[in-house]
Amino acid sequence: MEAAEDVSRRPGTTTRRRVPRWTARVLSVLGVLCLVLGILAGVLNREVADGGAFAAHADAVRADPEVAHQLAVRLTDRILEIDPELVALRPLVESTASTVIASDALGPVVRSVLEPLHDAMVSNDQDQVVLRIADVAAVLVAALREIAPDVGARIPDDLEVTLAEIGGQQLTSELIETAQVVSLLSWLLPLVGVLLLAGAGLLRRRTWDSALRAVGTGALVVVAVLVVANVVTGVVLAAVAGDDLSGALTLAIWDELDDPLWRTTAVVGALGLLASLVAAPEARQSPASLAARGRELAIGTATPRVTALRGAALLTVGVLLAVRPLQVFAALLVGLGLVVALAGLVEVGRALVTYLERVAPRPGHAYRTLLRGTAAALVVGLVAGTLLLGGWPTQSPYPVSRVDDRGCNGHVDLCDRRFNEIAQVATHNSMSAVDESGWFLGEQPTGVMGQLEDGVRVFLIDSWYGQTTDREGVVATAEENRSSALEEAEETYGEAVVQSALRVRSALSLDPTGPPEPYLCHALCELGSTAWTPLMGEVEEWLEANPREVVTFFIQDEVSPEDTAAVFEDAGLLPFVHTPERGKPWPTLAEMIDSGKRVLVLHENTSGGDEYPWILDGTVWSQDTPYSFESPKDFSCELFRGRAVAPLFLVNHWLSNFTTRVANAQRVNAEDVLLPRLEKCWRERGQIPNFVAVDHYNLGDVQGAVDEINGVA
Repeated sequence: MEAAEDVSRRPGTTTRRRVPRWTARVLSVLGVLCLVLGILAGVLNREVADGGAFAAHADAVRADPEVAHQLAVRLTDRILEIDPELVALRPLVESTASTVIASDALGPVVRSVLEPLHDAMVSNDQDQVVLRIADVAAVLVAALREIAPDVGARIPDDLEVTLAEIGGQQLTSELIETAQVVSLLSWLLPLVGVLLLAGAGLLRRRTWDSALRAVGTGALVVVAVLVVANVVTGVVLAAVAGDDLSGALTLAIWDELDDPLWRTTAVVGALGLLASLVAAPEARQSPASLAARGRELAIGTATPRVTALRGAALLTVGVLLAVRPLQVFAALLVGLGLVVALAGLVEVGRALVTYLERVAPRPGHAYRTLLRGTAAALVVGLVAGTLLLGGWPTQSPYPVSRVDDRGCNGHVDLCDRRFNEIAQVATHNSMSAVDESGWFLGEQPTGVMGQLEDGVRVFLIDSWYGQTTDREGVVATAEENRSSALEEAEETYGEAVVQSALRVRSALSLDPTGPPEPYLCHALCELGSTAWTPLMGEVEEWLEANPREVVTFFIQDEVSPEDTAAVFEDAGLLPFVHTPERGKPWPTLAEMIDSGKRVLVLHENTSGGDEYPWILDGTVWSQDTPYSFESPKDFSCELFRGRAVAPLFLVNHWLSNFTTRVANAQRVNAEDVLLPRLEKCWRERGQIPNFVAVDHYNLGDVQGAVDEINGVA
């Protein structure tokens, strides 16, 4: 009777076991699916939706030889439409256009307009441009006139080539939109995938070893899926891409996404392999046993399942060696490194276990404790790794600088010195930032707020009246300032670059819509602009958070003193402004800090008069050096503007060749170039260089040279 009851219970028992088994399988499939989709979303999130990565990829697409060739074909077609008689010279024109488009010299220009490009790619406006590239037509014309003057002379100055509605727009737009949609899924799906796989393992064996093994196995399955998908996608795109611009763009974009996907796959594979090895019973054996097990799996006899897996792995590796030899070689090196690291880890673990077993109250207890801790650490590492691979959303809160309760502008030794007795790092065209959208050929690596964080305390900025336009984020110089702005821009950037920028303005069909308002622009606001009042509001917040800092603004003022005062008032900065008194010594930095009056404002052209006495006339309160130098040997310390008795001394230290400004900054900002000039100017002018103005302050050692001058190095 008992036997019968036992038999009668078996079907029920079998049914109860099947439920978790099938549930575990479903969870495993869902976990793998979540990981695959999450990793793909993470790659898009990092490489396409992120502004910095997008800028680099888009510039690389522009420089791709086939893309450059196809764009050159389009440009040449347009030129021949204008002047059909140039058809005999088509090879020369096309070759020159391709060289110009792919040139490294266009890189800064391209990256400076990538924000409008990004907007265009996500816009539904079909008149937008896929690769506007700052309108290479102007540069092309200039190059042709240098290479073949007869050809260049026959191309009209007002050549309009905007490359609008070219192939590939739909593909790139969909990539951007997809990345935006899955930005949340890029971290949520990997997290859910790891949890599902761990849950499947717990249902099977109800042990943490089983959970870790399930996560590791699932990660390896994900790697296999990604490898196959990557290879198949590359082969299919290569087969279907046409010999036109659309095909070139498609392949170039895939090439930019391909490498990040392989790198991510390699990381997932490493994490999965490590988890599987730690969770396997062989992990409790010696390294020799592990090696023997590895040889058995790789070349020895095994179960039919292992044999099939081994065959599939060999087939995959063989295919990859045929289509992606470089990636396979890199993966093998990574694998070799992982094996060596794992062997070292096992040896360290064995030594630790041996030691713990000697002091443990029960044999084997220390080993089990260590293994559980290792497994838990791996689970945490896998979760963290998948989140990072997916691109955990990060905040960029405004950071607070290190505050020294005793120091002044970072140094205790400066507190007792008067304002006109210290040297400070200054930035030329401080608002012209490489990492801010819309700035052509930025002259500083980051904007005013980033410079404050890096220790810059003097800002040379240009104020102009600008107007918002029918395109969000694009500002045009107000008409009443346009002629002077155009003249200054051409003097600074060169006529070709300015004409290119104006073509971009025409291509964008800009129409001023808002009233003239104060902006920070370098002449033409179309070349880049920063809304002045919001920026100064951020400066006020920074000053509140950093009470031991003194800051100076030296303004090329196309904005009136009245409107400048309104900007400072609206930003809450009026309580901070300092008004020096003529004939009286300057206060020390400590006195300025204690009084709260620690913002100095100078105007290059006009003062604030009796109504705004804190807006100082730069020609009265400061003196400077020339600023137009072609090479370091041309540097001079002679008086350029202001009066020789003015209390503040500005040293302009940059070279004028705009196209090589980054390389020039690296050269002239070096301490062995900058420091001797500062010492020379100090001797010749009898005044310490108070403001040391440079381009790309992050290059060279500007702060080091200034610290030497201050004697605080």
